[in-house]
Amino acid sequence: MATDLLPEKWMKAIAATTTVLAVVAAIAGSRSAYFIAKAQLLTALEGSQWSYYQAKSIKQNLVEIQQKEFQFKLLADMSEAQKEFVTKDLQAAVANIKRYDQEKAEIKKQAEGTNKENALVVRRGSQFSLAVVFAQIGIMLSSVGALLKRPSMWIVGLIIGAISLVYLANGFLLFL
Repeated sequence: MATDLLPEKWMKAIAATTTVLAVVAAIAGSRSAYFIAKAQLLTALEGSQWSYYQAKSIKQNLVEIQQKEFQFKLLADMSEAQKEFVTKDLQAAVANIKRYDQEKAEIKKQAEGTNKENALVVRRGSQFSLAVVFAQIGIMLSSVGALLKRPSMWIVGLIIGAISLVYLANGFLLFL
């Protein structure tokens, strides 16, 4: 009778292990999907920010061409009123170039910040994805161990399940 209780307790332990690992896989899968979606959005945002940066660069380049044109005009023989008019345009061009430099610096800062955030999001998402993989392997080994009545497979499943828990915790806390 004592021998009949051992397999029953062992089967309950396998059932509990499988249930816990299934919950871990579900949580990790959900978090992984969240971070994958967030990474896609951040990638799109970063691309938009760099496109905006390029647009500002193109506008600045056009104003720099105008600036040179105004400088050449000032070298030409013209009346004082014309020189005054061209000088005002030149000053406006210089001010616009400075403004574009400032705007581009801010856009670049935002894009680089988005890139850093995206890298962290991808890293966290990969931790959750690994947690799913190891949880599924742990479930599979525990199940096969129960079917074949091999406690050693269940123990290996427990170890791999523990690895899954490490990746899950790391996804939330990001140690590695």
